[in-house]
Amino acid sequence: MANASTNNQNQYKKLIQLLEEQLAHSNQQNEALSKQIESLTEQVRYLTKLLYGSKTEKSKYNAPNGQTSLFDNDPSFNESEHTEEQSQQMVSYTVVRKAQNKKRNDSLHDNVEVKAIHHHPENTICDCCQGQMTEIGSKVIREEAKFIPARMEKVQHIEHAYECKKCKSDLYQKSQIKRGKAPQPPIQRSIAGPSV
Repeated sequence: MANASTNNQNQYKKLIQLLEEQLAHSNQQNEALSKQIESLTEQVRYLTKLLYGSKTEKSKYNAPNGQTSLFDNDPSFNESEHTEEQSQQMVSYTVVRKAQNKKRNDSLHDNVEVKAIHHHPENTICDCCQGQMTEIGSKVIREEAKFIPARMEKVQHIEHAYECKKCKSDLYQKSQIKRGKAPQPPIQRSIAGPSV
């Protein structure tokens, strides 16, 4: 019996020792986690201050890590300069700016001269019936900026489409359409022309 109770006591001691080791280990983990949380909280606070904090010139001179600024002790940096007229009159005004939704091609203003280059098909004779084709439409393919020293010009490339009315009216023929082809721009999806 005494041997069994000694055995139980040894098991309890081992169990207590194991639990104390686990508790010490979890305390170390908790301490490391709390340090990490504190570090991350400080980073969030710093980044929030950078993003949403005051944006004055004075903040440029605030030194980090508790260092004092060279400009704090000098009274000439704290007082604003006034002339006699400024001291007597106080003028306040509000500037209201309108948000503009600018498109990429709006950078060429209305006062810029517009030059249109029309691109017609090389041949407007119908391949099927050899009749003369008539124009059915055109569209502006792109606009590009052309720089001429001391002035700017807007160049519009317009492709024209032609259709044969004779083949169109004939139910047994396919409709014949030809379209002029504008040259490729020097820079894709850009308004810059070769001269720019």
